[in-house]
Amino acid sequence: MNKDIKILIHNINYLFKSIQPKRYHFNLLLLSGLLLLPLQQTRSEEIFLKCVGKYEINRGALIKPDWETSYLTINQNGLISTINDKGIKKEGRTLIRRNSYTITHRDNRNSVEKIYKINGNHGTYSVEYPQRNRTFIGTCQKGRG
Repeated sequence: MNKDIKILIHNINYLFKSIQPKRYHFNLLLLSGLLLLPLQQTRSEEIFLKCVGKYEINRGALIKPDWETSYLTINQNGLISTINDKGIKKEGRTLIRRNSYTITHRDNRNSVEKIYKINGNHGTYSVEYPQRNRTFIGTCQKGRG
């Protein structure tokens, strides 16, 4: 009986000694694997803009209650952007070139209803209504979303 206990203790000690280096190697392998993963960029996928149209071509400056305020959400990765105009949510196709954005909103019959052009460098924006032959010009500011 005493011999069996000594053999059992010896086997348990041997078992612990064999497990510890494996655990150390596993932790080292896990840590090195985490370090080799590519770090994500901290760039936002969406840009939130608050744009106010203060001037209409061929009509002149608008009085403050007549200003057109639009909230734009431009998706950097996708093709579709969201436009919140007077509480109505619309979607439009987005074209991104350098630091300018063009959003084309179409109606159910696939005809162009509005074209939003935003210049990111100067903070200007224009809205063209091709069917009504109207154009608004204004400024944009980055919003919080």
